[in-house]
Amino acid sequence: MSKRTSQIIRAGQMKGAKLKIESVNNKGLQESVTIINQGTVAQPMSGWVLASLRGQAFYQLPDDLILEENKALLVQSGKNILKNKPDDGWNWIDLLWTADQIWNNHRDTAILFDPNGLEIDRFSYPHKRTSGRSADQRKNLVRNEDGFEIVNEVLHRPKKVTRKQIPGQFNR
Repeated sequence: MSKRTSQIIRAGQMKGAKLKIESVNNKGLQESVTIINQGTVAQPMSGWVLASLRGQAFYQLPDDLILEENKALLVQSGKNILKNKPDDGWNWIDLLWTADQIWNNHRDTAILFDPNGLEIDRFSYPHKRTSGRSADQRKNLVRNEDGFEIVNEVLHRPKKVTRKQIPGQFNR
């Protein structure tokens, strides 16, 4: 008889899943990030990372976590964690990141990355935008020997082609 083993699935956002950072709550010693799946299919969360852009703090979601459709994920940090989940119609999954403070009191941006390091969604507070030149630029997550690093997405600009460079065209 063969022995069955489970295998961890690391997948980018599945077709039909729609993950979104709904909110970042930073109330002194009570912090939380709410991630929701507004899609129609479940999303395996193995290899996914939630990051604080300003603080460069990273939380790798559990390998066995699957965020079902119409479920919300509450990732808590700080000393005073919520004992009761919000009563807003979502079916909640509760995770504790750390008892330390993660989110900056003045402003920060939460970014959700898939296992390939691609930015899926972000939420900035207190404003919709984070200040700085690269604030609107999508981010990538790079794994290195020290853990993780957030970098600006490389933009591939098309090379300018002059008439002389177009193959098959006669030069006059």
